[in-house]
Amino acid sequence: AARYEISHEFASRLQQLEGYDIVFLCDDSCSMGTAIGDTDNTFAERSTRWDELKQIVSITVDIGSVLDPDGLDIYFLNRPPMLRVKHSSELIPAFDSPPKGLTPITRVLRQILQAKQNGILERKLLIIIATGGQPTDDYGKTDIGTLERVLKYE
Repeated sequence: AARYEISHEFASRLQQLEGYDIVFLCDDSCSMGTAIGDTDNTFAERSTRWDELKQIVSITVDIGSVLDPDGLDIYFLNRPPMLRVKHSSELIPAFDSPPKGLTPITRVLRQILQAKQNGILERKLLIIIATGGQPTDDYGKTDIGTLERVLKYE
């Protein structure tokens, strides 16, 4: 908690997640290469959504692995998942290559739900979805309705 300047009160609240199976669904589509921050200053070094996601997932893994001792599962939209990640350094290879591809959130969410189907009876499942774009089908067409149905009913 001290490493990330987390207050004692917030750390106590995080303990409520102890025993959860924690899964991160990361958008690695081309939209994540978009620069964020000050776009007026041409000389300022700007980070991207991908850089920001890398930082967020790294912190979440380091904190979450204390709460989920078998490690976090990190799924991506356009690259293979990383299962049972216990330390942020394990993420380096996945985040070294730039984001590319579409945003098939619904398809990957269904994969996660199917993979975790049996475990849900034993442990609660927490899926964190981090995206910078609208969900698409496998052909690149925006499809929000199907994602909404999966979130509500599957």
